[in-house]
Amino acid sequence: MFFHTIVGFIFPWILGVYLVRNHNRIFVIIYPIGTAIAFLINKIGFNYFWKMNEDFVELSFPSLPYDIGLFPILSCLFICIIHYKKVPFLITFLVLTLGESFFELLLVILGKLDYLNGWNIYWTAVSYGISLLMTYGYYKLVMKYFSFNKQMY
Repeated sequence: MFFHTIVGFIFPWILGVYLVRNHNRIFVIIYPIGTAIAFLINKIGFNYFWKMNEDFVELSFPSLPYDIGLFPILSCLFICIIHYKKVPFLITFLVLTLGESFFELLLVILGKLDYLNGWNIYWTAVSYGISLLMTYGYYKLVMKYFSFNKQMY
């Protein structure tokens, strides 16, 4: 669990601190939906399609560092890149989907994650793509009602 805590929680929160300090509106609005999406996908996935090299009664417990670290932080980064850097959605979507999939492939190669029941890296990319699409849809919905350009105090 130490490895997953460092990689899935500590390292991402280094970027997370920057996002909280500099883009707090996006963080406050996008982080919860990123967390909810991560919990949803990992709850389904850990019960049917993959497992980490940790043994717990609750199958999805080892994903907790990723559910509150890596995945919601990447959701915030995704929206920050689109909103503030004005990088087109498609480019940002493809780069993050492929980047997250490559990261997971490394976990599989290192033996930290095992796929079950026909799951593979392609389905992983699809799941990351769906999560980013859900985040982007939420962002577009929120943009109708709020402005991300002001800082909260």
